[in-house]
Amino acid sequence: MEYEICPYCGEEIDPDEVYEHMVTRHMDEIRKEEFSMLNEMKQQHYELLLDLKRNYPSIFVKFIEELAEEDSEDIKIFCMKELISMREFDKGEKLFREIISRNNKKETWLEYIIMLNKKGQYEKSIETCMEAMRIFDDEKFQARMKRIIEKARARL
Repeated sequence: MEYEICPYCGEEIDPDEVYEHMVTRHMDEIRKEEFSMLNEMKQQHYELLLDLKRNYPSIFVKFIEELAEEDSEDIKIFCMKELISMREFDKGEKLFREIISRNNKKETWLEYIIMLNKKGQYEKSIETCMEAMRIFDDEKFQARMKRIIEKARARL
């Protein structure tokens, strides 16, 4: 009878029992390898996007715009930040408005307000902070909005 050799422990295993052996005896090692591979892929993906952003900005913006069509809020927020970083403020603002219309998360409002400040729209930033303060009754958030308002007023 032919056997398979387990790459983890070197044990000879019946070919019909390889899966069971791996799952029962080596699941921790398999998980570690998978996480390692995922982290490596994540790093490669990041480096690819960074290269695209630096060397082909118009293609990068188009890619981000198409990616923003996904229904995932996390992806949309990532895309908004990237558009803003590329100084595509109108496109970033459009995405922020879309997300804000779908939810009322403090983090989303904060990102929107930061974008307004980066765009130099300090009056709109102040108005948006005041609106967010009416919506969210959270001391830390309120304090942060007040600091943002003070800084925006100083820039007017």
